[in-house]
Amino acid sequence: MRLHDYLRRLQVDAATPPTLETLIRLHNAHRETFLFENLAIQTGGAISVELADIEDKFIDQHRGGYCFEHNTLFAAALRQTGFAAVPLLGRVRRGPPDRWARTHMVLRVTCDDGRSDPYLADVGFGAVGLMEPLPLHDGATATQRGLTYTLRQDGPLWILAMRDASQAMDLYEFAEEPQTTGDIVVANHYTSTHPESMFRKTLTIQRVRGNDRVILRNETLTRWDNGRMSEETIDRARLREVARELFDIELPSGQFVYENTHRPEDPKDPTGAR
Repeated sequence: MRLHDYLRRLQVDAATPPTLETLIRLHNAHRETFLFENLAIQTGGAISVELADIEDKFIDQHRGGYCFEHNTLFAAALRQTGFAAVPLLGRVRRGPPDRWARTHMVLRVTCDDGRSDPYLADVGFGAVGLMEPLPLHDGATATQRGLTYTLRQDGPLWILAMRDASQAMDLYEFAEEPQTTGDIVVANHYTSTHPESMFRKTLTIQRVRGNDRVILRNETLTRWDNGRMSEETIDRARLREVARELFDIELPSGQFVYENTHRPEDPKDPTGAR
């Protein structure tokens, strides 16, 4: 793990003891630094979950990615800093329940001494995701930059819910079953290549700065300003201009994968997160 280069991108001091304060600081800094985006998928490329490839993409190319990339990189940084970071796989609660699948990666984090309380860390859910880790306790609640998150337990499952100024919804569920590198590779392969994956059907770029959360999803721009959502339709011809102004990113020329996929928008997903 190129920890020094990673921390330099985050503009975080190298002196980082494995405390809760450090975990919060790294979580926030990662979320503010790296975009959530699926441009590699939408331009016909592949997603690697090899750490060296993610470091090159995020640190050297100043790119972003999606959950498997974000949380693989974050887990490696945490481990080298002195935390124990265990990968878990979750199901995004979007669409019909019988179609939910383990296509989201999160982390169970404790200090490496094994005596501290566990936390849910997740830097890879996009603009509406956690900004700070949440205690892995039934009923844990925190308001972070205008959105309120609640974690509840239902049998073997943990469920993360979010509430903004006008609505509440479940985001995803997961179990505390440690996942292998192979599990992550398989989940990433489905999510990045299967024709039914939302990341094939949708171009998305997302970021958080202060209390401003912004999601570009195909031609829909959704924003939360301190928890209040607004939405507008963007003309296809303005996509590159919007991407440059709001995300400081240059979109490649040519068609995206989603433009060859015809599907109705899902009214059950106002977050546009996944």
